[in-house]
Amino acid sequence: MAEKLTIDSLLIIDDTGMPQPPKLRQLMDADVRELYRRDTSETKERYIQECGVIYQCGDPKSHAKQQGLSDSECIKFAIKMYGLPNNYKPDILVKKLIAKYYIENITEAGKAVENLQKSVHNINLAISKYNDFLNEKLISPASIEETQVVINLISQMNKMSGEIPNLVKSLEVAKQNLMYEIQTQNSRGGTQVLSSMDAEEYQDF
Repeated sequence: MAEKLTIDSLLIIDDTGMPQPPKLRQLMDADVRELYRRDTSETKERYIQECGVIYQCGDPKSHAKQQGLSDSECIKFAIKMYGLPNNYKPDILVKKLIAKYYIENITEAGKAVENLQKSVHNINLAISKYNDFLNEKLISPASIEETQVVINLISQMNKMSGEIPNLVKSLEVAKQNLMYEIQTQNSRGGTQVLSSMDAEEYQDF
């Protein structure tokens, strides 16, 4: 079976802190080879940074993905984490490698986990924005119509908050299913995987 695209195969750091070329199997991939080749600097700093972007946006177990961030939020997270310019945008090559990385590492059970993580994240994001809006409205004079808008928003916010516990429970079940799927796949490959292995990688940060 071909080796999956992973951050460990894309980015190898030696004892001096210098990045080494990707593994031979990865360099056989024209896209990986081009990503490494086009950074002509001695430190390969841009290559390291863009590997970070690919990892955060493409790996289901990355910190960004585990938070349920959207694609654009994952990029912003990577920009901040790896010191890229604020106006950085992945080009066609990086986007292609993100998609390839994701496809090679995601599973059906993994998609269920990811969707639930996004749901929890989006609800929390919506509630936060509702709270900011309500705080402004509640400390300022308001007409009857504006008061009714506030009441309706509070009702919607309470309803969304009530959905979170069930989503969290569903997320835990989905994570268990994912661990079972990983164990089954590895067992078929001749490698025994204990329930404790890999599980921590899918826990919330």
